[in-house]
Amino acid sequence: MREMECWEQHGFALFPRAVTHFYALRYLLWVKELPVDQPYDIHHQYLWDIRMYEPVYQAFSEILGTTELWAHLCPGEPAPVKGGICLQQSVQVPVNHWSIANIGDLFIYNAKACSVDLDGLPDYSWLPISYFPAVPDNRSMLKERMRSWTASRNQAYLSTRGNKLLGSERW
Repeated sequence: MREMECWEQHGFALFPRAVTHFYALRYLLWVKELPVDQPYDIHHQYLWDIRMYEPVYQAFSEILGTTELWAHLCPGEPAPVKGGICLQQSVQVPVNHWSIANIGDLFIYNAKACSVDLDGLPDYSWLPISYFPAVPDNRSMLKERMRSWTASRNQAYLSTRGNKLLGSERW
């Protein structure tokens, strides 16, 4: 697989069409319409739809070497492997020698090996998304995740996978 070869050699991989245009554009429209004074809700349905989407989950599972993952939600959580969903057409992938990303492509990179900052790119180019191996025995982290979930104004519908990615169900 070309993506895994690139990951092993360079510490990043681009997974084309990991998310449908519908999911990417629906998220983009939602975030652009947010009032300036309204906080960004990490538990919005559109975000969870992308987190639960099979190709996105599979790509991170392959890179991280486990199917037992949690979605990255809180600033204190580990994120040595980061990613982003491309939200625009023909965006230069911010690495030395590589490619152009298009709407719905997933870029995953090793934050320690690559000097990449998707947040530093033009507005609305990328939706940051990351996962890490689940740590259900870390009670304080699990408690913070559940507190964040229950405090959310938008209770998203979660599939079985979504509940496991949140940590409300064990793998």
